[in-house]
Amino acid sequence: MRWSNEMFYILLLNSFAGAIAYGFWMIAKSGMAKRKKLKYVYPMLGIVEAFFIFPIMYIYLKISTHVPGRHGMYYGTLFLRTPFIYNVQCVIAGIWIVGAVWNFAKYAFQYLKFQKVLEKSVSFRLPETEKNKIIQELGMKGNVELYQNYAVTSPIVIGWRQKKIIFPVREYEEKELTTILYHELVHIRQHILEMKKVGIFLKLIFWCNPMMNGLLRSIDMWGEIACDRYVCSETAYPYTAQEYYTVAVDGLEQSHLWMPKMVTGFRKKNNFKSRILQMKNYKKENDFKRIGGMTLVVFLCAVCITTTFAAGEGFRAGYDRVFESTKVEIEEEVIEDTEYEEMFVPEQETIVSGELPDENPVEGNEEFQISTLESGTMFFAGTVYADRDQCIAIRVNIMPAGQTVCYGIMTPDEKLWYVYAIDSGTHNFRISNSGNYKIFVKNVSTGDVDLEGGYVSY
Repeated sequence: MRWSNEMFYILLLNSFAGAIAYGFWMIAKSGMAKRKKLKYVYPMLGIVEAFFIFPIMYIYLKISTHVPGRHGMYYGTLFLRTPFIYNVQCVIAGIWIVGAVWNFAKYAFQYLKFQKVLEKSVSFRLPETEKNKIIQELGMKGNVELYQNYAVTSPIVIGWRQKKIIFPVREYEEKELTTILYHELVHIRQHILEMKKVGIFLKLIFWCNPMMNGLLRSIDMWGEIACDRYVCSETAYPYTAQEYYTVAVDGLEQSHLWMPKMVTGFRKKNNFKSRILQMKNYKKENDFKRIGGMTLVVFLCAVCITTTFAAGEGFRAGYDRVFESTKVEIEEEVIEDTEYEEMFVPEQETIVSGELPDENPVEGNEEFQISTLESGTMFFAGTVYADRDQCIAIRVNIMPAGQTVCYGIMTPDEKLWYVYAIDSGTHNFRISNSGNYKIFVKNVSTGDVDLEGGYVSY
């Protein structure tokens, strides 16, 4: 399979798997939020992102489709392309790439514009005594810089390796400054900025997945709730939860400046009401303990993986039906030439038995033999290079008698050209474009067969 074809299916199947994981996360989140068990809601979003990143469904389909045998690998029709599948794939891939490039360019332009506004605005360094005390309490490593800037009207955290907390330019009371520092430093400690960056990156890639907007909103809202919960129940924050939210209410953002979604915001209006409702009547002692939380995480992973595998089986069944209904069959008269064996196995050539890797096309004659090719399975015997207007000759002998196979070549653009044979057959495939051609045999009988044969280009 070409790397571009492989990458297409990895992204497509990752999009399906991530959507499945997000759906189960939504179910789990609803139950946990209703019972005020909030501690593990946000960390479980990391599982959802993992299903978008790692090719779980693709690996499962590759392993379950490619079954090792005595003489190589048996391949099904999954990921093979008929002309119809190829055309549809090109259209989808084209739209996908154009959309991804457009979204990347749009976001990069807006982000650079935001950075330029910050750089042009006057900024001031803030005293760091209170910040250092909180950092020590939270056990954080590394330095965090504090600035005031005229470009923002709500405290935000920005930065990649070097984190910066940027405040609006004005005077701050001690309670307000302490509250903001606790919230934003907990953001940094819990790596919420990194989670948002991953979410943004996934949104730019899987822009056509309708669940991505919901995932970004969930990451944004539950990241803020996770910080609220941690500050009010896990730290030495010197004020009450009511005072904590009063500080936030007093300065809800009024800015019309576009800010990248990967920055945090203590006073974001879009999710503030939900944050208060979720934290209302929350009690730390009623939340999941570590063992309960880990059990829930493992259970969510198991359910997502199982459902992903089941969805993979459904995808394979649907793909097989599309492939069978759109495949190209070449029904040509089989060449019966008494001199064929002389041309196919000239005396001066050395015959190499067994399967060669696909990356090493043969230049002379090649033979293959396989025992027990199961019904419906496909066997790739090897790869041969042929120039334009050359022929690839293939012969097969089938046992037991009366069984049928189809055999032929897979072109460089992964189209199948084949003929049928009962008992035995030989055929010359004329090549219209130079390249590497894979030789395959597929058992279309109802029972298992044994095969031996050979192929050559001339």
